[in-house]
Parts: sequence; structure tokens; C-alpha cells
Amino acid sequence: MRKALPLIFLCFAIAVQTAHAQFRKSRTQESATLSENSLNYANPVEYTIGGIEVTGLNILDKNAMISLTGLKVGDKVKIPGEKIAGAIRKLWKHGLVGDASIKVDKIEGENVFLTIVLTERPRLVDFYFTGISGSRQSSLKEELTLIRGKIVNDAMIRNTELSVKKFFSKKGFLNTEVKVIQESDTLNRGGVKIRIDVDLNAKVRIHDVIIDGNKEVTDTKLKKKLKKTKEHARITLHRTLISSIIGFKPSRIKEYRDSSREVSWKQAKEFLNDNVKLNIFATSKFIAAEFEEDKKKLVEYYNSLGYRDAEIVSDTVIRHSKNSIDVIIKVTEGRKYYFRNINWTGNYIYSSAVLDRILDIKKGDVYNKELIDKKTNFNPKGPDISGLYMDDGYLFFRVTPVEVAVVGDSIDIEMRIFEGDQATIKDVWITGNERTSEHVIRRELSTVPGQKFRRSDIIRTQQQLSQMGFFNPQKIQQDIQPNPADGTVDIGWKLEEQSNDQIQLSGGWGGAFGFVGTVGLTFNNFSIRNIPNFKKWRPLPTGDGQRLSLSAQANGASYQSYSFSFTEPWLGGKKPNSFSFSLNHSISRLPTSVSYEISDKVSLRQSGITLGLGRRLERPDNYFSLTNSLSFLQYDYKGNYFQSQVLPEQGKTYSLKLETVLSRNSIDSPMYPTQGSTISLSASLTPYH
Repeated sequence: MRKALPLIFLCFAIAVQTAHAQFRKSRTQESATLSENSLNYANPVEYTIGGIEVTGLNILDKNAMISLTGLKVGDKVKIPGEKIAGAIRKLWKHGLVGDASIKVDKIEGENVFLTIVLTERPRLVDFYFTGISGSRQSSLKEELTLIRGKIVNDAMIRNTELSVKKFFSKKGFLNTEVKVIQESDTLNRGGVKIRIDVDLNAKVRIHDVIIDGNKEVTDTKLKKKLKKTKEHARITLHRTLISSIIGFKPSRIKEYRDSSREVSWKQAKEFLNDNVKLNIFATSKFIAAEFEEDKKKLVEYYNSLGYRDAEIVSDTVIRHSKNSIDVIIKVTEGRKYYFRNINWTGNYIYSSAVLDRILDIKKGDVYNKELIDKKTNFNPKGPDISGLYMDDGYLFFRVTPVEVAVVGDSIDIEMRIFEGDQATIKDVWITGNERTSEHVIRRELSTVPGQKFRRSDIIRTQQQLSQMGFFNPQKIQQDIQPNPADGTVDIGWKLEEQSNDQIQLSGGWGGAFGFVGTVGLTFNNFSIRNIPNFKKWRPLPTGDGQRLSLSAQANGASYQSYSFSFTEPWLGGKKPNSFSFSLNHSISRLPTSVSYEISDKVSLRQSGITLGLGRRLERPDNYFSLTNSLSFLQYDYKGNYFQSQVLPEQGKTYSLKLETVLSRNSIDSPMYPTQGSTISLSASLTPYH
């Protein structure tokens, strides 16, 4: 029995160990079975989330992604259930991942452990183009909204393709083909490069512009109003004649021999216009935005001819060939209208007769709404109603033309006027003058605080600022801010500085004459006052509108010339009285008749000084100026320089000259004038001696 006890104990221990091992194994199998195979979609089971893990992340934050799902440890969820499906939808909604799923890792009692399996979308590392030049690439990069580090998705790819096509369609490449290809970046995990393959193909040109529905206005006149929609230049006259000869039928000989058959000049012009298109200097590419603008101009042209109801019914673009299109525009002209009665209401300052004279539209004239707008608001080529009132301070004035009756083909217009009160200039402010002193600008302004507002002063001030040359004429803007409550107006001038200093350098070798060269410096916004202020040196002191010019010219030893000039446009700073001062000196040498050596033996030295005073006139208008200058010159010659039988071989002569110049300058810009004129009358007087 004692021998049997150890054996019985050993068997009992083995049995207990075996039973424990079977329990653990079965529990593990149960967990696996529940997580993968035992989920009943018909009867979901509620669990408590015991833990959440995230896999598949490279850049995104684990906790942030868990937060986006709306799930957290301790929440009650049904598996399977809507809450899990909703969490996946939330991940998709933000577009940060390309794939998302939630798996059950294990189930322990009432606790479930979840794993969120994600696949991150790639991020943009770089992008480049193929098939287009470098200059086009630079322009295109500015149009695209591709940002490095941004997630690459289908929307980005699609928008990139559309943006590239739109960019080149504006330039006439309507057949552009674009492919956006993603390339993995081996140096950046989770990053991609985008290769944008562009095939422009040939430009799409306009073959024919066909206008349908026009009866009163010819195709030729209408096509001229399409400034950006032009037909491709070509001559097809020979083809038309050859096809007519080939297709000629003997049965039509009698028809052509009939002397009563006449061809009008209109028919001849149409035949030539159809077969000879000489738009050599006009582009024929089709751009949708410009075509829309041309359609508006076409309707405006009809309106200016009295066709008030004219409209474009439809427009169609059809393909003529692979690289050309036809544009079809269908119009309805409507009736032609005329002015009948024009009546004024609300006018107290000026009589209807005065207003009629400025409007200058008679009964029976062709109805033209554009003409009315021009004559009432702003007429660049003559007087207008707004100018009449606003030049007398009536800034708050407005006029509204109203069609009060349409009888047959005649229209009655009522001009409804609100005159308002006269406005006084309150404040005038200036911005953008980074180099030019403010007092230099203010002295040129015709808009002065305390004065009555006048529109002509606004126009004149803009011209004055342009003529100064210190500011970009295209960027000069006025900011008019009326204050109806107190009858005043604030005026602001927005400027942009431009450099108009000049540097002239030229040089070369003149053989026997030696070095030939010219050096010239002109500073048009110089300031003597700012010489001690080194902050105003750019590279010389600037800001006061003075002009300083230095130049030197040499042609070896045979000729040298030096000059210096200075101009102060506002002497004393109170009135536009200019002062100018200049010095010049030149040496001219001739070779001797014996040795042909260039020296001072045969030479002419000329030295001079000029003083000038000028002033701006107010009559006949303030475009006139009067300038008086006094010049003194000395000539010192040697070696019979002039080869004269009268003058001695060497000596000195002097010249004193008084010159007066009356000029009128009304151009709007000194660099690129678009309107105005310049005229001058001069007289020179030299005393007898």
C-alpha cells in the first residue's frame, strides 16, 4: 500500500494538469470563434469596448484617428451594429485614409477589443510637367493649387486635369490632353510625386463665323465688332473658281449669256468676303471668355444703331475639322427706333434749353442708349450734363433717363434730375509716395481743401501727377468719398512710385582717334535739401522733384564735351515758377597740316552758361507755360581753326542770347501718351556787337 501511494499521487497530478491544459485551450478557441465566426448579424450582441488599437499609420496620429471615429473605451456597442458602421463612415468622410475597417481582436466576457485597420492616403511630395516648355510650366504652376504635403485623392487628380485643360484652352489649345500619374517616392515613406503629362496638340482656330438672322446689318460690319473672335486668315478664291469650272453644266450657258443678269456690289462684296479673309494681324484662336465679351459688343453695336430689342438668340460651336471650328451666332434684330420727345424734370440751376444744347440729341435721331449715357455722365470728346453740374460743385448730382412712352418706332425720354447741394473739399490724403516728398505732390494738386469740388480739377490733377514722371500713370487712382450729411467730400490719391532716372553708357575704339565714349546721368527727382539726410539717398538724395544732369563725351583727343544742368521746378516752393542753371564746355582739336598730329595748336574751346526762368500760365488755360533763358558763350580758337580770311588766326569771340519759349503741353503721360498735344513757339534775340 505504501508503495502504491506515490504512484496514485503521480497519476492524480498528471490528471489535474491535463484537465487544466484542456480548459485554457478551449477558452482560447472560444475567443477566436466569437471574433471571427460567431458574429450573428441577425442578433447583434452588446459589448463594452475594452480597448482600441490602430494599425497602418505612418504620419497620422493614432489618438486623433480614434477620436474621429467617435468610439472610446467604456462605450457600449452592438456587434455587429450601426455604431461601428458609423465610425467607418466618419473616417471616410474626412478623406484622410484610402481604406478603413474595424475588426474584433478578441472578446473577453462582456468586453470587446477592437482594431482599426487603416491605409493612409499618399501625400504630395512634388509635381512636375512633361510635354511643355519651361516658360509655360512657370505660368501653369501659378494657376494650380497643388500644395506639397497635401493628401492626394481622386478629387485632387481630377481638379488638376481640369485646371491644366482650362489654362491652355484660354490660349487656344482646346484639344489639350492631360494625364496625371502618381509615382512613389523612394525617399519619403507614404509620399508620392505627381507627373503631369501634357499634350497640347495643335491650336484650335476659327474657320468660319456664321451670323444668322441679320437682315439690316451686313455680316462684314457685325464681324468687325467681334474684336477677339476672328476667322482664320486664308484665300480660297482660286479654289472656288476651279470648283465652279469643274462643276459647270453646259445647260447653264444660256443663263450666263443673258445680259439681263446683274450682280450687285453687295453680292460682289459678300463673294470676296467669303473667299478672301485677310485677318493677318488678328488672332483666330477661340477663347470662350473673349467670345462672351464679343457677344455683348455685338448687341451693344445693334443698340447703337437704334435696334433697342436686338438680342442673340443662340450661339453654337461646331467642329469643322480636327483643328478648326465654326461659330454660329443667331440674332434677332427687332425694330429700329428713333428719339421723339426729351423732357427734363427736377432741374432748377440750369434751364432745359441749356441742357438740350449740351445733350445735342434732336427729335428723329436714331435711338442710342449708349449715346444718352455718354452725354449725361461722361463724354471724353465733348461736354456732358454731369460735367456741367460737377464743375460747379454739385457732386451729389445725378440724372436718370427713363423711357416713358414707346409709340410705334418712336421713344419718349424723361430726364429725371436730382441736383443736390454743392460740395466742398474737406480732406485730401496721399498714399504710395515712398520716395517723393508729400509737399512736392500737394503743390501739383488742383484739389485743395476748402475749395468747391470740380470734376475738371480731378482730371487736371491726374494729368499733372502723370506729367511729373515719378509715378506709374496706369496706377494713379482717385478715391472720392462724398459726405452728403455735411455737404463735403474727401479725396484720396493712390500712387505707385516708378523710377525715371536715366543712365547712358557707350564706348568703343576709334582707331587713330583712340577711345570713343559717352557717359550720362540724369536724376529727375533730386533733392538738394536732403543732401545731409543720408536716409534719403537712393543712391543720391531724392524726393523734391529737382532735376540734376551730368554728361561727358569723348572722341579721343580730337573732341571732348562736358555739361552740367540743374532745374528747380518750384522756385521758392509757393508758385510753379521754374529756375534752371546749366554749364557746358567742349574742346575740338584738328590735326596740323604738316605732321597731322592732333594737339592744341589747331583747336576750339567753347564754354557757356545758361540761366532760365519759367512760369505756368493760367490763360488761355493752365496748360500754357512761358520760359525765358539767357545764354552766354565764349569761343577760344587757335591755329586758324575756322580757315577764315576775315578772322585772325587765333582769338576769342562771345555770344549773348535771350530766348523766349511759349508752349502748351496737354498730353496725359510723358512716357506713353494716349491723348493731348504739345506745341511751342520760340524766339531768340542776340544783341549786335
